[in-house]
Amino acid sequence: FLISWAKHALDVVYPAKCGLCDLLGEEPICSICLASFERFEQPIHEAYGTSTLDRWAAVFRYEDRAGQAVRDLKYSRSTWIAGPMAQMLAEAAQELGLLEVDLIIPVPIHWTRFCTRGFNQAELLCEQLPREMVRRGLLFRTRATRPQVGLDPEIRTQNLRGAFMALPEVKGRRVLLVDDVLTTGHTARECASALKRAGAAEVWALAFAGG
Repeated sequence: FLISWAKHALDVVYPAKCGLCDLLGEEPICSICLASFERFEQPIHEAYGTSTLDRWAAVFRYEDRAGQAVRDLKYSRSTWIAGPMAQMLAEAAQELGLLEVDLIIPVPIHWTRFCTRGFNQAELLCEQLPREMVRRGLLFRTRATRPQVGLDPEIRTQNLRGAFMALPEVKGRRVLLVDDVLTTGHTARECASALKRAGAAEVWALAFAGG
């Protein structure tokens, strides 16, 4: 009885609401906000030329509420919206045939940033993907880097060059990289380069949002 009463009291004081627009309701992301998430008509891109990525895709455009969801998760620590975001990403991965790989690897963050933030948003987005395929620790950052936001393309490339290393366990495997956002692709390509150096057969990338 006391537990039930305490829960009711908390619901009155702190009513459930949408994590993006604060509309009262039980869902972490309300239907109104979800309706503004714009899907890409052709989300998958095949690599040509010398790209280290063999295939990459983003589920939603990095705009409106989808962009806000990415920023709120990463910078405002709104981890309660990670669940529905992970579910949407998992459904898209299945729909797009991107689970036909051997390993799923979340893009790593440096341990100093993990200590500051308390979580890796890419790992949270992997929560609804097949657990037996998700492998943390096979790809890691060798050094801390500046945030990519606001840097010009040349500086972005220099900022990430040599910042990742992969373990030999990826040799001969097809790998799906997972991240929250893919815009210029610098991070994904540097991760792919490290995986290819370690012998990965193919590297695909999937992001929640892109632009």
